[in-house]
Amino acid sequence: MYSVANSVLLGKPGFSKTEGYDIVLDLLDNGSQEITFSGPFFERPLIINSVTLGSLLDSDTSIVATTPDINKDMLRLLVETGIFNKEDVSDEGDLLPTAKIQETFILKGPDQKPDYEIIDIGMGKGRNVLRFDLDKIEKKATPFINAEVAGLLSSEQEAVAAWNVYIAKGSSVEEDDQMVQDANAGSLAWSYEEDLPLTQDNKELFLDKYKKYFMNNYLKQFITNKFPTVEADAAVFDLAEAKKAKAEKLNQSLTS
Repeated sequence: MYSVANSVLLGKPGFSKTEGYDIVLDLLDNGSQEITFSGPFFERPLIINSVTLGSLLDSDTSIVATTPDINKDMLRLLVETGIFNKEDVSDEGDLLPTAKIQETFILKGPDQKPDYEIIDIGMGKGRNVLRFDLDKIEKKATPFINAEVAGLLSSEQEAVAAWNVYIAKGSSVEEDDQMVQDANAGSLAWSYEEDLPLTQDNKELFLDKYKKYFMNNYLKQFITNKFPTVEADAAVFDLAEAKKAKAEKLNQSLTS
């Protein structure tokens, strides 16, 4: 709502009178001023009073909280979870582009060798890709995610901002960068006036959605279609023969 009002004030494309937006400034009998915003994105007119605004500023409080830098926070969270090798973290504490998840989180068979997934790359050929123990990864990451969310919820205004801009729809980072706050959250948006203080149900929903956002937008790239480190296992092979061999191996393990 406030981001839309800002867009109207700045005269951004799509937020003019032609699109149905309007601003009215009134001088009240008590000497204060009131500015009223109306238009398609406002469920009801947004009214800001100069005296109320002054009181907020005097108490070092903002009319709307700063939106947390979720991208920065989640990149840091990737490192803090401890699922990557120490050598994959730079001296500045950033994850290196070549970072790989620790071997302990790779699924293995009874022989303690990686239990690869076979993917079809076309022309009757296939390749092995690593499979990861997602339950083990989530169990390792959850305490760090819980701590991060607890920190966000300590300032519920900022949590609402993060929810509206990033978390509510679980959209991608690229999509979030292209959308304004209320347009992104849509009907799922939380209101500073109506949803604060947050209920326990909303806090739990925030945690659940935050974890999914982290897994889908930040962790997924490290566990999807990752080739074996063993050169021979990373080679392209005949798909039909490989599937047959894997089925026979599985059958042997079940009957032995």
